[in-house]
Amino acid sequence: MNYSRATLVLTLILSTIAQSLKAQNESTPTFVNDIVTNYLTFETTNDITNWKAEKGGLSFSDAHFKDGRQSLLWAYQNGATLEIANLKGLKEAGDFYPGGQPEVYEPSFYKQARYGGIKMWLYQETPSRGKLTFQVGSNLQMANTAPKYRFSVNLNFTGWRAVWVNFEEDAKVKNYKGSNEMTSLVASVPSGQSGKIFIDHFLLLSFVSNKRHSDQQFENHKLNLRSGDGYEILEPYQIFLAKQFNQQVDVKKLTEESKTIADRLEFLILGDKTSDWKKRNTGIEKTIDGKIKSASIVFNKLEIHKSSNAVNGRPLFSIRDEHIAKEGLIYDEAMLPTVFPLAMDYRLNGNKASKEKLMLIFDYLQDQGWAAGSAFGTVDHVIKLNPIAIALFLVRDDLKAQNKLKAETDMLIWHTRLGSMLTIDYTRGENSDKIRGGALAKLITILLKENDSRKQELLQDFKSYMDYVASISPGYSDTFKPDFSIYHHRGTYLNTYGTNALNTMALIHWLLSGTAYQLSPQTTSNLKQALKRQAEIAYGVDIHYGAGGRFPLGNSSLDGFTFPALAYMSMNGDAIADQEMAELFNYIYDIADPEAVVKMLSPSLTYSGTFGTLNLVERLQKMLGAHKHKPVNGITVMPYSGLLAYRTAGAFATVKGYNKYVWDFESGGKGENNLGRYLGHGMLVTAQGDEKMGFKGLGLGLNEGFDWSMLPGATTKMLPADKVLYYTKGDQKYIEGKHRNFSESVVASGLQQGTNGLFALDLRDDVFPDKDKSLFDNSFMAKKTYFFIGDEIICLGSSIQNNDIRYPTVTTLFQYRSDEKRKNSFNGKEISTLNQKADGGYFTDQNGLHYIIPKGQPIVLGQNKQISYRGANVGDQKSIVLNTSGAYEKTQEVYTKAWFDHGTNPKDKGYEYEIVLNTPTADLKPYLQNKTYEVMQKNASAHIIRHLSSGITAYAIYSSLQALKGTLIHVDKPMLAMVKEQMGYLLLTLADPDIRQPKWNHNMSHMPDSITNGWGTGSIATLTLKGEWHIAKRVQEVATVSYVNGNTILKVFCKEGKSTDIPLQHRNMNNIDTE
Repeated sequence: MNYSRATLVLTLILSTIAQSLKAQNESTPTFVNDIVTNYLTFETTNDITNWKAEKGGLSFSDAHFKDGRQSLLWAYQNGATLEIANLKGLKEAGDFYPGGQPEVYEPSFYKQARYGGIKMWLYQETPSRGKLTFQVGSNLQMANTAPKYRFSVNLNFTGWRAVWVNFEEDAKVKNYKGSNEMTSLVASVPSGQSGKIFIDHFLLLSFVSNKRHSDQQFENHKLNLRSGDGYEILEPYQIFLAKQFNQQVDVKKLTEESKTIADRLEFLILGDKTSDWKKRNTGIEKTIDGKIKSASIVFNKLEIHKSSNAVNGRPLFSIRDEHIAKEGLIYDEAMLPTVFPLAMDYRLNGNKASKEKLMLIFDYLQDQGWAAGSAFGTVDHVIKLNPIAIALFLVRDDLKAQNKLKAETDMLIWHTRLGSMLTIDYTRGENSDKIRGGALAKLITILLKENDSRKQELLQDFKSYMDYVASISPGYSDTFKPDFSIYHHRGTYLNTYGTNALNTMALIHWLLSGTAYQLSPQTTSNLKQALKRQAEIAYGVDIHYGAGGRFPLGNSSLDGFTFPALAYMSMNGDAIADQEMAELFNYIYDIADPEAVVKMLSPSLTYSGTFGTLNLVERLQKMLGAHKHKPVNGITVMPYSGLLAYRTAGAFATVKGYNKYVWDFESGGKGENNLGRYLGHGMLVTAQGDEKMGFKGLGLGLNEGFDWSMLPGATTKMLPADKVLYYTKGDQKYIEGKHRNFSESVVASGLQQGTNGLFALDLRDDVFPDKDKSLFDNSFMAKKTYFFIGDEIICLGSSIQNNDIRYPTVTTLFQYRSDEKRKNSFNGKEISTLNQKADGGYFTDQNGLHYIIPKGQPIVLGQNKQISYRGANVGDQKSIVLNTSGAYEKTQEVYTKAWFDHGTNPKDKGYEYEIVLNTPTADLKPYLQNKTYEVMQKNASAHIIRHLSSGITAYAIYSSLQALKGTLIHVDKPMLAMVKEQMGYLLLTLADPDIRQPKWNHNMSHMPDSITNGWGTGSIATLTLKGEWHIAKRVQEVATVSYVNGNTILKVFCKEGKSTDIPLQHRNMNNIDTE
């Protein structure tokens, strides 16, 4: 066997782990350490100075440890207390945090207040009754008799448990009167009890994270707890424990149904005895082989050893715990590389040594606190349950034989929030993380249970849950919107999060199909429409760079994240159930890189099966043969994404904007879209040629020295690379930094009339600027419209203005990395020199697209070296570590580009140009001799053109204050419209770009539930047409038609940005009945 790929996989995995450990232990940003006021590891006696145990004793023990190589053992008798006078750091922990950004993960700004408290780990070898109570006071006497803070920990556990307490929120004694300067802590055991408790990794902090969770040991009382808090996990577990399951059950039928589902899932993971999966040439066998080899190496690094009464190993923490022990590992490092590969090695290769390692890991996890009722203090890992759930599923019989299956199933009930299915809140959407990372794990949890009434009801509840998550959700909540945008973080996420969730839904749809628990016809329809929408907005497999949140370079989904979903939704079992969907699958099969799907074939954040999934894909392709179809020509409008896509013959275009409902861009950690501020400024991506090449293959790769301040089609400032590079940092107004910003405009949407359409953007930078006022500038405004008619894209801009006297404002026509084999020309001559200026003219770019610029407009073109940044992190499967360096490197590459120069401090500037598609240069002459359109209006109120050959008049109306030119002479609100008039007939198409969702703040930070889950509303638009027109066909949205002074007044109901066609005609007087 060729092991080169396996060796590479192994090297990359181990390198990632090593870098992550180094980053966490050596390069933790200072503000994380600054909030630690005392840190005790109990490695020396200095750590327990002033610690005094009454009716018990203190000693160091190496039997169990969470930090270093030993912990503090408190052996106690009835009535015992532990007193700590003058505890270092306690005063600061009880004092005011001065304000700032105290965390790395999901950083936010916190104003001055008391957020301090304690983080510690407790261990018991056997469970105890009652509670361990802690009291904090201004001195030892007050701590005993009149504490300011008091909290208790239930002792009904074995193994390690994390306790995170915010003093002020979780422990404050009501009506406390006394000093606010804390010095002493007292702990007391329950009455009548004796035993021992191990204490380790004891931290006092001036800020305790709001990402802490309640569990069965300690229940917090967060002041800012939201009902959708992703870090709370206790309530679903309590709901599950309280549920009574008492349905009558046909055990034989349930057993058969359950076995059908389990057999299908096992097939997707392991495959069958055939080797059909090899035909796709994904390299999955080498990937799995590499993972199996690395799993044994990582297992050794866990240092697990088992004694008669315990399982010890490297201390384990959550990734969201920013104060892990020096020797500690996070869940991702320990579990993601080990459990699934070891299970696969056992099931595929019969390696019993791997099974034994896996069983040790399960015991180690339970001992480390990864158990039912416990979750490491913060629960980030609950969205990464697929690896352990799949591993448990694969060795379920072995676990049952060792009487360990129940404990592991209970752990999954807790971590999957299985109880949340029992009381679904239909007023909100389900977080896509909980779908892509938790839905399959939920199903596995149910499959692991005995075949009784509980399992039957849970399968029914699971069906209801999946129908719910696949429904249209309200407001800004995840997942599907009416236009099949897929939301996460209160905005569109058409790659990663959203499409991971979509693929998971499709997988589960296939698993349940034909059973008593199959999903509803509406769910089937929604999933198919969402998949088709993904194909409609893609050039091959690539979507607009601005539609993927903080992963713009991970802008393909159909080849990887949703490729299996196309097969799942085409089939029922092994048979084709939807020929149209199957033929779309076959088109993607033909153009997708076979290796792109590999990221879905090993469980991590999400999972889509392994060998059996490829078997299914290959068998479907074989059944289809040459039958395939690509998305049809025409317009696709997604108002909830601020997006339009256009396809005509061999050409494609897509444009994106933002407004008061759709945010501009998302950034995150270092290397996560820190250059992408302008992606929503009207970037128009045009492509022509072989769709298999994608944008990058046509010269539009953004990570190859591209100037992110000059995106094609966008109106921006021409900024130096250092000014474009932006790292989010919270402040009092922009709590999570200046990203995911809304504007005050309602216009960032499109309209479809047949295969033609338009997109309009009222671009306003309403972000309150920083002192530099370069990248964020609240004086920056522009009106931008794109008309898509036949083989033409007509682009208008007006009202361009800002107050910046340093950096010129530009509208970029195109930008390509220079390639000797692919030329760009101006007025028929190759562009090969430094910047030159011109007054109008025409370009032909390297992909055969033509740009015609009327005279009277200053343009600049040239071929130059440009300084930019190249980023390393292109998708959410990459590890995000605490290291703050190395995310970008400066590059200097030669690029060819052209742009309108609006100058510095522009006032009411504009532009006009046309892009001609699907036209050989030899056939361009008619376009150059005569314009194919007339600009009827181009100002702050409206952009209106009349397209001569098609008879279309198209309107982007930004304001209702002025009368309009053409057949449509007035509207009462911003509106998009197309009028096509021929021989006494008129087709009026209109769309209200305002989706009228509840309006939130300047950006999405801390959006309240009432806004997040508020449904948008419709409105009545009033339009006036010149002349008397009558409805030619009943249109439900038309409320009334009236006539005043020879004109027609229509009142039309508009909602969700949808385009409404209204056929009209002049009434023929010869046909009027006079009786």
